[in-house]
Amino acid sequence: MAQNLATSVAPITAVAFDLGNVLIRVDHGRFCQRLAEAAGVSSVEIFDAVFNSGLEPQFDTGRLSSEEFYREVCRLFGINPPFPLFAQWWQDVFDPMEGMAEVVAELAGLYPLFLVSNTNELHFDYIYRRFPLLRHVGRFILSYRVGSRKPEPAIYLRLIREIARPPEQCLYIDDKAPFVEAARRHGLQAWQFISPADFISRLERYGLYKSAK
Repeated sequence: MAQNLATSVAPITAVAFDLGNVLIRVDHGRFCQRLAEAAGVSSVEIFDAVFNSGLEPQFDTGRLSSEEFYREVCRLFGINPPFPLFAQWWQDVFDPMEGMAEVVAELAGLYPLFLVSNTNELHFDYIYRRFPLLRHVGRFILSYRVGSRKPEPAIYLRLIREIARPPEQCLYIDDKAPFVEAARRHGLQAWQFISPADFISRLERYGLYKSAK
């Protein structure tokens, strides 16, 4: 299926998704709260040290292994939970995004699907096991495998190589506006994800999808 968006003459022949807060919900606060209780500090301190620093980006780009990331977080807060428990805390932050499994299944019958995600080995292995909607995705462009995370150019260039078609024929969906803008700078058509209902409405408006009613 190939239709034109109203804003472009290029037909959409592939769809690429971000993962967190697009295909599934993410709440990093769960991890921060559990670690905060173990370390005797606030969850804000945990968030700043892990997510507002260079630590998570190093893990997301494969510069730190899972064990190295675990050891560094433990060192920062003077704690020593067993690695399996730490991994459980780190992984148990995801929930289904209502309605998206059905949309992805339908779109997979119409377009080749791609995933572009800032993620790490512990998260992605867990997500792939727990969320069957990813079985509909043909190619995974993952920051820890690529060595680059959005909005850096290399991860978008990898997507463009993988889709093997002009970038303007690929519709990219992300919840973060800076990542949407970066995708557009590389020639991709890109929408910011607001909600499943809004996404479905836009797909139908541009003739890219028809939901079963």
